[in-house]
Amino acid sequence: MLAGRRIRQAMPKPKDLIAFHIPEEDTGDYRVREAGWYAVDDGGKVVLGPFVSLAECERAIRDRLNPPA
Repeated sequence: MLAGRRIRQAMPKPKDLIAFHIPEEDTGDYRVREAGWYAVDDGGKVVLGPFVSLAECERAIRDRLNPPA
């Protein structure tokens, strides 16, 4: 019996990315250095950024999820 032992299982990798604006006062909460638009995964981790505009961030997300052939 495995009493007292923990079984380690890999967490599923986040698949979705959303564009998220992080203002200057919240940069420490997200562990980023500057305000801007970021791509955040469904686990809450910043994956891409910063970007100066929402359009630029969305383009980067689209390229990341659907790389050009």
